Amino acid sequence: MADPSARSYDIVFYHQFLDAHPMRPSQSPAEAAMDPRAMIRLAADVAHRRSPGGQVVLVTNAAAEFAHLPHLAVERRDLADPARLQYDRTRCYRDYLAARVGQAGRQGAIFLDTDALALREMAGLFDRPFDVALTYLEEALVPPPARLDRWGLPDDGRLSAINFGVMAARFTPAAVGFFDAALARFEAIAGEGERFLGTARNSFRAADPAGGTHFRIADVRTWGGGQFALTSLLSPCLFGTLRDDCEVAGARVRLLPSAQWNFSPPGGRMTMESLEGCYVLHLKGSRKTQFPAVAAWLA
Repeated sequence: MADPSARSYDIVFYHQFLDAHPMRPSQSPAEAAMDPRAMIRLAADVAHRRSPGGQVVLVTNAAAEFAHLPHLAVERRDLADPARLQYDRTRCYRDYLAARVGQAGRQGAIFLDTDALALREMAGLFDRPFDVALTYLEEALVPPPARLDRWGLPDDGRLSAINFGVMAARFTPAAVGFFDAALARFEAIAGEGERFLGTARNSFRAADPAGGTHFRIADVRTWGGGQFALTSLLSPCLFGTLRDDCEVAGARVRLLPSAQWNFSPPGGRMTMESLEGCYVLHLKGSRKTQFPAVAAWLA
């Protein structure tokens, strides 16, 4: 067990408990039945055990419920408007970094979704030069899109090239400036309202209408907009020729392959052998049903 004083970076989870979560109508019955509090406890415990160089942090509006966990630092953050949940999350990351700029002895933060599991020590990431590190999905880049819209985004229905579930940043003014730029792009995209979330872009929000789970989100500030804003900012580095080390909005940005840093098993099929060399396993969507079993194996 690593000495707590030797922890050199933060592993940050963000979760807001809402009466009506915007994703809930699209979830499968098994996924919807999962207890988010239990998932957070499991994810935090796995991160604490598997990546002991990091201090595990939860930012939430239900801080008191988790304050008793000895390995988890909890910060309270209230959400003023559930319709701006994804925008608040992006701002939370910006605010988290800004509050720690110049903090001695801390290298930065790795931000994880609560359905993401740290598989191994992640401290080595900070040996690489960057202000911000983002994960990209290779299959979203190939084949190259036939055209990009005015935001620098493909409009052919492909998955987002940047996934919001795993990212890292140092406690530097440049990293804060990058997230300021991301928030500005987020607001600009959101200004298009339903015109931005056209049929192709919003297809990943649609489930089976016959099953009563079909719905659409009209405002990207509610859900999905963070990855659109980041992909838009990084568009010149992503599409055409991938530049995995580039400068964006005054920050040095490192692009990390999702296959290594944000792995989500295709079709939900996974073996423990497939996790060899992976740092983070991201159990998105219906894959969450595997969460307790995988977390127990990792613990």
